[in-house]
Amino acid sequence: MAAPRRATAHRGCHDSRDVRRRGLRLLRHISALLLLLGCGSDATVAPAIPRARPGTWTAPVLPSMPPSVVDAPVTYAIEPLLKALEAEVPRTFGNLEKRLPIDGRKSVAYTATRTPFAVGFEDGRLTLATTLSYKARGYFRPLIGPTVSAGCGTDDATPPRVRLVLRSDLRIDSSWQLVTRTRVASLTPATTTERDACKVTFLQLDVTDQVVRSVRPLVERQLPRVDRRMARVDVRRRVARWYAQLQKNFRITDSLWLQLMPGSVALGDITLDDSQLVANIRLRATPRLVSGEKPAELLRPLPSLNRAASDVGDSVHLNIEGLLDYQDAGAILTKKLAGRRVRRMGRTATVEHINFTPLGDGRVVLTATLGGSLRGNLYLVGTPQLDTVARALVVPDLDFDVATSDALVRGVTWFKRDDLVQWLRQGARFPLDNILERTRLKVEEALNRDLTDGVRLSGAVQTGRLVDVLVHPRWLVIRAVAAGTLALDVDRPIKRSRGATVRARTDSVNERR
Repeated sequence: MAAPRRATAHRGCHDSRDVRRRGLRLLRHISALLLLLGCGSDATVAPAIPRARPGTWTAPVLPSMPPSVVDAPVTYAIEPLLKALEAEVPRTFGNLEKRLPIDGRKSVAYTATRTPFAVGFEDGRLTLATTLSYKARGYFRPLIGPTVSAGCGTDDATPPRVRLVLRSDLRIDSSWQLVTRTRVASLTPATTTERDACKVTFLQLDVTDQVVRSVRPLVERQLPRVDRRMARVDVRRRVARWYAQLQKNFRITDSLWLQLMPGSVALGDITLDDSQLVANIRLRATPRLVSGEKPAELLRPLPSLNRAASDVGDSVHLNIEGLLDYQDAGAILTKKLAGRRVRRMGRTATVEHINFTPLGDGRVVLTATLGGSLRGNLYLVGTPQLDTVARALVVPDLDFDVATSDALVRGVTWFKRDDLVQWLRQGARFPLDNILERTRLKVEEALNRDLTDGVRLSGAVQTGRLVDVLVHPRWLVIRAVAAGTLALDVDRPIKRSRGATVRARTDSVNERR
């Protein structure tokens, strides 16, 4: 009876193994069927939206730029100086009724009338010239007999003349004070002809020389007062006004601002242009573009005035930024790629829309919305770069992110993913010259404006070398170097400070006393 029981147990073991084998075959058939169903039917994918890599991402630092030099020729009307001279230097000298002794027996009397001062510029100095026409008589009192005399110009329509030339050294000191030093450069006969020579031969008396000796100290006595009046000209206030204006924010767009960031100020040479003195002020600045909200204005007082180096000139250097809006980038890609189809194994997936967004770690996300046999959003990520030869923005490493790749592998094996990646890499190519040109034109517009009455900022810039691209939360920021010229046209005469005229008159009266 024992033997049959052992046989029954052995047969039960074989039955269990057969069941397991049939179960494994069934699972393989089901898996194959599911795979075939996945290959042959429409599918919908919904991978997770990509996330930024962990850690803090910082934007690359822009290269430092050489300082910009702004030429600001400040014009100063000569009129105040001329008025001061005309007021202080007499129009007439001498008196024919008043004899001036020369030695014990000789004397001379004269009267001279000068013309208005004429302005010139010579060897970097301001010159002011006038011509004095005079009448003169020389007298000799002998030991015995009446006094004898002879004269020049007393009854002649062409009296002799002497020419007076003043020279004024002008400068602006470090405290922005106008400083002048005016002196007599020459006082000589107007010509070497007989008309301008007055000599009494029988008296051996050079009357012209005596007139010069008399007039010179009278003129020199007035010149310090002229210099003191000129020192009252308010140079600082005028320059400080436009220096403050240069520190304001200049709007390029609602979210892009130009800051000129003025720094040190130096004085170049002083020239004369159309009867106006021109002080060539040279300002160093570090202009920059700031993205985002309107930045705070950091107002600095006008610095002390330095002497300018001889090699500086008007130039401007700045990093210019072109802005590519993500919505615009997506629209460009949609226009390029919408309607493209991926066909395989009797199924077709169609590109319907492309979206372009920042990821937050220096990369961008390109979202391709598909329809047809494959529906849903596919996410590709990559890092924007610059093609400096073609002057274009590209994303050469654009590819599916991990979640999208897994979704395609699991459920849509028929989809030919390489075709879509290649299309998107080729499509995500944005020429930059037009983008930068829009910013350049707006920067140039901001550089050409009236700062205050009579003070105009003028400039021109050209875009040069591409620097980098920044993935900003609102735009793709393309940064490039720009260079050009920048100048201030200051065409209004400097005015005297209040009360200067009254003080000048009071000083003149007191000094005459």
